[in-house]
Amino acid sequence: MKNYLYILTFMMLSGILAACSNETNALNTTGNTQIKASALQTSVDKMGTKDTAWLKEKALYQFEASEGSNDYSVFLYAEDEHNAVKEENGSGGKNQLFTGMYFFYLADKDSSIAYKHAALGNGGPFNFNPTLNQAYSVKLGKTSVFVALDPRGQGTFQPYLYAIKDGEIVKVSPEDGIDEMTGTEIKTINQKYLQTAHLQENNVWKFVTWEFNDETLEISKKDESALNEKLSEQWHKRWSEKKELYYPFHNIDLSHDMVEKAKQGIPLGSPYPIGTNIANIKKSEPNFMEEGIREGTSYLMYPEITYYYESSTGSVTAVSIPGERVKTTLEEIKKLLGDPKQEGINEDKEIRVVYNADKYVVEVSSDENGKVKNIYLSKK
Repeated sequence: MKNYLYILTFMMLSGILAACSNETNALNTTGNTQIKASALQTSVDKMGTKDTAWLKEKALYQFEASEGSNDYSVFLYAEDEHNAVKEENGSGGKNQLFTGMYFFYLADKDSSIAYKHAALGNGGPFNFNPTLNQAYSVKLGKTSVFVALDPRGQGTFQPYLYAIKDGEIVKVSPEDGIDEMTGTEIKTINQKYLQTAHLQENNVWKFVTWEFNDETLEISKKDESALNEKLSEQWHKRWSEKKELYYPFHNIDLSHDMVEKAKQGIPLGSPYPIGTNIANIKKSEPNFMEEGIREGTSYLMYPEITYYYESSTGSVTAVSIPGERVKTTLEEIKKLLGDPKQEGINEDKEIRVVYNADKYVVEVSSDENGKVKNIYLSKK
């Protein structure tokens, strides 16, 4: 009888221990699941989740993005979204206008759950016209940046930029803010810079270039250039029509050794001296604007430099630097380099001066007001 009681007691203890063990394992499993599921939840805003399959049907915009080795799906959705038909002024056409308090939802790629993150804009209602390019993503370095443009009337928009940092959608921090821009295009340049266009009073276009810091997710103003009315329209037309074209912003500091460098065939602002094969330049710099033949000479054009070369050999014989990169006058050039070898005015009323550089020639042209338009280095 005593042995039987011992056996019974042992069996009961074993059952209790097994149950405790199973409960502990269940808690561990549940805890791990909760930690994994919460990995994308922001420490600031844990207001809800959505099913990703549902968001694919309901969200106004969806993007694919990455941060390091992690791939994500990003959705832009408003609980209170409503749409109305808006007539286009004077055209008789109609567009849908979507309005609401939009939030970003972030999900691991192929996950069934998306977590609610940052509110779009400054927390107020946002208006989207699907016929306009108001929301898109761009790649800057290894970072996916989301752009949302809030319409402010007269074709202007207030841009808001966002990115993913440590699994959380955060606002890209501008140093002094991006002004309202004209149109919806923000150009990316060499995966490091952004450029915006702004129409000022008296039909003057201003181009602003921003430098992006991939580590801190901050942007800072790199360059700002406002053009006169005639140049403004020319530049903006080209800027709008060609995706590869941006306004030159890598400014060149002129120095007294400009002619000395020219004697070695080294142009301002370029690592490629006269004589470089054009094929090597195209291989190193594949994103050129255009190439062709101008007045019998083959050329390859980039926003900040144009290379002229022999068609038969591919050897570069001359380069042209736009005056926008030096932002100076002909008088300042003369003060720096001294009296030119030649000076004259052509049929377009451009003032042209020439400096000898041994086997090469440096030509500087300006408009009738003396503002430098072009610096040209060529073989004699």
